[in-house]
Amino acid sequence: MKLEIEITEQEIKDALERRVRAAIAEQNNNWQASNHIKDRTKAFWDTTVDAMIVSILGDSETLKKMVADEVEKRIKARVAAALKAV
Repeated sequence: MKLEIEITEQEIKDALERRVRAAIAEQNNNWQASNHIKDRTKAFWDTTVDAMIVSILGDSETLKKMVADEVEKRIKARVAAALKAV
C-alpha cells in the first residue's frame, strides 16, 4: 500500500500561523500578561503625557486651533441656550 500526501507551502504557513496565534492568545490570556501591561503603562504614562504637552505647547498653531475650537464650542452652547430661552 502506498500513501502519498501533498502539502502546499501555503498550507504549512497557515498551520504555523494558527499555532503562533494560539500561543500569543494563550500568553495574552495569562493573568501575568495583564499585570505586565498595566505596569508598563504606568511606567511610561508620565513621560508620554509630558511629551504630548510639550508637543502641543511647542506647536503654537495646534494650541491656537485647540483654543479656537473650545471658544467656538462655548459660544455655540451659549447661543443655543439663549435661543431656547427665547
